[in-house]
Amino acid sequence: MAIELIGGRLDSVSTGRIVSDVLQWLIFEPDAIEHMRAQTPTRRDWIAVLDGEKVGVGTCGVPVGMEASSAALSMLFVLRPARHQGAGGLLYRQVSDHARTLGRSTLQMFSVEDDPDTAGFAARHGFTVVGRVRGLRLPLDRCPRPDTEPPTGVAITTLAQRPDLAPGVWEVACEAFAEIPHGGDALQAGTYEQFAATRLAGPGYIPEATFAAVQGEQVVGYAQLGWMSRLAGIADHEMIAVRRDWRGRGIAQALKAAQISWAIDNGLTELRAGNDERNAAARAVNARFPYMPMPDYLRLRGSTAPG
Repeated sequence: MAIELIGGRLDSVSTGRIVSDVLQWLIFEPDAIEHMRAQTPTRRDWIAVLDGEKVGVGTCGVPVGMEASSAALSMLFVLRPARHQGAGGLLYRQVSDHARTLGRSTLQMFSVEDDPDTAGFAARHGFTVVGRVRGLRLPLDRCPRPDTEPPTGVAITTLAQRPDLAPGVWEVACEAFAEIPHGGDALQAGTYEQFAATRLAGPGYIPEATFAAVQGEQVVGYAQLGWMSRLAGIADHEMIAVRRDWRGRGIAQALKAAQISWAIDNGLTELRAGNDERNAAARAVNARFPYMPMPDYLRLRGSTAPG
């Protein structure tokens, strides 16, 4: 049995295949991986090769919004038939070495609750669950088109129609991100330039499905769909955020309805969503629509492997 690690930067196809196979309900397409990599200069990728077959992926870096964190963000996934043969341990040591070069002694990873090896990995290496994301899916073939309207005086438009509203969307994100329950450190939107490059650009960005709730010329909330798989017609609810002094007026529900209506009108097959279990407000909005549960996603934190 021969195990080796090779650089993953030039093989996004294999990276996407392995990650998507392990996570099952999340689809990582090669162009999306390349965009994420381009926006995270500190990120490095490795692929584990077992007896000539590419069976595992390890990544590590500090993305926008985590600069102040003590942790590096890492993915570590091995195909189920290839586990317990050393590939995962080799990847863990490699991403740990890179994290230390970034001045980090902690790794933040994620997995799915129904993965049979998550608990074992956590127990062996001292990782703990710091966040639990309730996964949801909304098949659209029989989904009724919602008719929820925004409150009086608020209009809903898109960044395709009003690209000049992008700075206002960023302002909402700056206020809301830090208040969203999230395992580990608080979310940060970054500078406007960083936000625009990571969230308002790239292969997953859909300006026609990036909605802004506007009162006069002020953006008071926004909601964004992003492609998870354009080929399969699946999009992800990437974010819904409302300014603090505009919450509780039905804006989030109207934005969610606009997303679902757009997806139905444009022939998508399914929407996916996920919210931290502590995010009661977002989960209450989702409860008003016919979503179906998926397995939970777990955010895990633990120490780097001994160097």
